Amino acid sequence: MPTLTEARLTLLRRRIAESGDAAAGEARPDPSAETPDSFGQFGIAERRMWKIYELDPESVSHNIGLVIDFDGDRTVESVVAAAELLVERFEVLSSIVEVEAGVPHRVRVRREGRWDATRSFWTWGLDDAAVGSTESDTMATRLTRTPFDLFAEVPLRLHVSGGDGRVTMILVVHHLAVDDTSWPLLLGTLVSGEWIGDVHAESRPATPDAATAAETTDAAVRHALDTWAADDVRHPLSGELPAESAAESWLSPMDDREGIKVAAAVADESLAAFDRVAQIVGATPNAMLIGVCSLAAFALTGSPDHVLVVPADNRRRTQSPQRIGYCGNIIPMRFRVDPTATVEQALRDAASVIYRAMEHSGTDFGPILTALRQRGGRFPVMEIMASVRPAPLRGIARPDDPPVTCRSVFNGIANYPLSIAFETDDHATHVEVDHQPGIVPDHVATRATGVLTALVDLIPSALGSTVAELLADLERRVPA
Repeated sequence: MPTLTEARLTLLRRRIAESGDAAAGEARPDPSAETPDSFGQFGIAERRMWKIYELDPESVSHNIGLVIDFDGDRTVESVVAAAELLVERFEVLSSIVEVEAGVPHRVRVRREGRWDATRSFWTWGLDDAAVGSTESDTMATRLTRTPFDLFAEVPLRLHVSGGDGRVTMILVVHHLAVDDTSWPLLLGTLVSGEWIGDVHAESRPATPDAATAAETTDAAVRHALDTWAADDVRHPLSGELPAESAAESWLSPMDDREGIKVAAAVADESLAAFDRVAQIVGATPNAMLIGVCSLAAFALTGSPDHVLVVPADNRRRTQSPQRIGYCGNIIPMRFRVDPTATVEQALRDAASVIYRAMEHSGTDFGPILTALRQRGGRFPVMEIMASVRPAPLRGIARPDDPPVTCRSVFNGIANYPLSIAFETDDHATHVEVDHQPGIVPDHVATRATGVLTALVDLIPSALGSTVAELLADLERRVPA
């Protein structure tokens, strides 16, 4: 497991001492307070994200950077007008955080965008010293890798410039203010130039009452103890059981490290064939891709019994994206791959694991961790994250000609030793792999994208083969 920096280790020990001891932890949140209905009050997922921020405010691990190019008729002035509309309506983006009696809340502040002297570019949330280089990729990387001071700084930075028939916007936002549910509202407003409202109001789960929330948390904890938080869960990268005591384990996993990101395209014809596999197995394509991540984890680490951490949305109907920021959740899933089973059966087994785990996706990860710690359990094994996520502009109406394009900016940090993701837009899918050098063996990181793309290629014609036979074919195609 990663070794904590001494500064963060000292801070963690102090916070645990202030809360009583490592087994007691913080008080269990009041379920009735999990869905605030007024601006400023944090939701439960926001409180979890805020605790992460407080542990290391200098970290850039939750900074998200994008570069958006508008070609054709859009002018700098029209893009700036859309940005001003966004920050006026999207209250979370124009707020800072204050803490009173240990309770964080948002306070709206007034910020004005600024033109440079020649009106060649416009900025919001930036001072003159932060602008620096005018080369967009260089500036985007620097702004993405600059920490946010959320006590004094709004969680959004914008830089808009134009020339040669193209307007370029650099957008950097802290994850506390945005998640996959709120991207359509944020980016849809920028692309259309109009406020598009709360696009997901009717699709979010209902708000549970306190009694129901307590029951669902208890059920989620029982599921955790039966699966991903059981005593026999091993670290997949090493195959070893956790060596530290339960009390020590609550300090050990909470350090981000510098990371390396690589990507590779998934063949369109393979993905179309894989959609047919999902129909045969009786699962969604997204669930099947998480199943592929599990088979990839087995192929890369040799651990047939492993835990993958999968992100999910947990936004309630009362939590409008423009008023409540981060509403993500963490869903650990324990997979047990049988090499002698057919590939089709292995995918069915994976789907069963996924859907059983997703029954508890409405319960935030924070209360589950608190309950585990109160029972004397250890911090769960969380070495590999797997996800299927939409590209930022997926599903957002935009002109095809001239196009609006968007590319992500890597913040340089790997939140987990190994992260494997399928990202899909309206036309294509690619895989991304982040890893922490020195924690993940070089040969694992080097093979990862090849293993993921090859599995999508091979599985449609290998459903009747055993998993062992599939992995043998994979080895010939992507040797170690």
